[in-house]
Amino acid sequence: MLLYSLNMASLLKKIIRGRPYYYVVVSKRVNGKPKIVHQTYLGTAEAIIQRLSTIPDPLEVEHASFGEVAALWAQAEELDLIRLIDEVIPQHPNREISIGTFLTVGAINRALEPRSKDGVGRWMKKTVLGDLVNQSPESFDSQSFWDAMDLVEDQHIEAIEEKLWKQVLGRYSVLTDVLLWDTTNFATHMDALTDSELAQRGKPKKGSPDQRLIGLGMAAIPVLGLPFLHKVYAGNQHDAKLFPEALMLLVRRYRHLVKTSEGLTLIIDKGNNSEENIQFGNRQGVSFIGSLKPSHFPEFLRIPLEAYKESVGPYVVHRRRAKVFGKERTVLLTFHPKLYERQKKTLEARLDKAKGELEARFEEEQLKSSYRHKPEVLLRQYEAYLKKKGLHCFLRIKIRGKKLVISKALHALRKREKAFGKTILFSDRDDLSSRQILDAYHGKNVLEENFKFLKDRHYLHFEPVYHWTDQKIKVHALMCVLGLLLVKLLLYRVSRANLSMSLPVLMEELKDMKKIILVYPKGEVKRKLSRLSAVQKQLFDLFNLSKYLDPS
Repeated sequence: MLLYSLNMASLLKKIIRGRPYYYVVVSKRVNGKPKIVHQTYLGTAEAIIQRLSTIPDPLEVEHASFGEVAALWAQAEELDLIRLIDEVIPQHPNREISIGTFLTVGAINRALEPRSKDGVGRWMKKTVLGDLVNQSPESFDSQSFWDAMDLVEDQHIEAIEEKLWKQVLGRYSVLTDVLLWDTTNFATHMDALTDSELAQRGKPKKGSPDQRLIGLGMAAIPVLGLPFLHKVYAGNQHDAKLFPEALMLLVRRYRHLVKTSEGLTLIIDKGNNSEENIQFGNRQGVSFIGSLKPSHFPEFLRIPLEAYKESVGPYVVHRRRAKVFGKERTVLLTFHPKLYERQKKTLEARLDKAKGELEARFEEEQLKSSYRHKPEVLLRQYEAYLKKKGLHCFLRIKIRGKKLVISKALHALRKREKAFGKTILFSDRDDLSSRQILDAYHGKNVLEENFKFLKDRHYLHFEPVYHWTDQKIKVHALMCVLGLLLVKLLLYRVSRANLSMSLPVLMEELKDMKKIILVYPKGEVKRKLSRLSAVQKQLFDLFNLSKYLDPS
């Protein structure tokens, strides 16, 4: 039987030795009559079915990071981040990739797998971000990043952050009348000869004192620590000196968004304390909740524990009115028994360790067969050691012949022990209960968590800062804070969906969502999503990630 269509391929069945075999034939008219001009052997019907039902193995299998990249891109799209930035910063008409795109890509990279600007493009090749941006990863090289960063000025950074928060408030009900403020610092790799007002030698919160530092102040919303405002400042500037300038920025932004700063309460750490700062804030309509240094208010430490009549969770509290920073304010003295025991044991362990170290050093000195230091030289060395450890007030050292005598300064220890387990809080919000003041103050832990994440080695990492101008350091900080905001908004949406997970867990769940690329013979390519767990399916739907998958 012959089934054919002229000038087209047709199927031909031939019976050979009683068995049917099939061919593909091409026919055309020759001299007005149909004629087979080409045929291809296919085999028996069974062989054809077997060939069609067998799926060939792919020649190559590749995977690309999908979940975490797509989720952050979705968050940036929801806030219209690229357009928002591009409206703030003037764009050259011939620019192929906008500044907003560079800053958004940089923020996503800082949030997920921080790289130097030279490494962002290589990282993008391993992700779906190039497809989402609709740009080649090779376009995001270091020089292109630096060219884009050069066009970002101080006023642009402030405007971007404020416009972004207008978008956030338009979508999420997160702004309260309480804000958190604190500072930290980061090390740079800038050498001593490079001119910089920001990178200065100061006291590092963490790391080596030999590196030049830059400071970062941040205000945040108590809701998961969403960063509301940031300020980059010189690494040798004291927190209290920065505070008035930062407070004016904060008040101005809050007024722009809420139309008033009356009723705003700011939670601050004791490093920002000064009578001038607190009274300046009060004149702006800002109230405060903060802590006091016990050494500045020894009279409070002398109040006996019997006067702590109120119980708030694990704390006992003594509440009173007292003059603080030039005005009568509410003061809470809190005592935590377990904190008392922990601080006491910690100091005892430090003293024992220092005593053992000094005794070992003295014994080593006595075993020398030749030159030995004079006793007065050794005493100076040992006292310098204790001072470096912050223990010089608590141990007394004497050398008597060949014996080192170390004794405890009991009066100083008893004085220090009076502060163990205690925290002194102040507030000019007299309307708040003791529990409300305590809860508000402890809310600053989410801001400390932000700094912890910005120092994390795996994601949201601020360091290393490989930039050599103050302007680029500020833009680097902007991208880090934008990345932090995008991540924290994802976490906020997760919590609103009643999914209980920490930020590290959320990131790991998203990172396990991979895009699988299968390359078959003859160049056929199929793209699939890796198998999702039940939790990942919930996140996939919550962030509407299906729109970022290829139809194939």
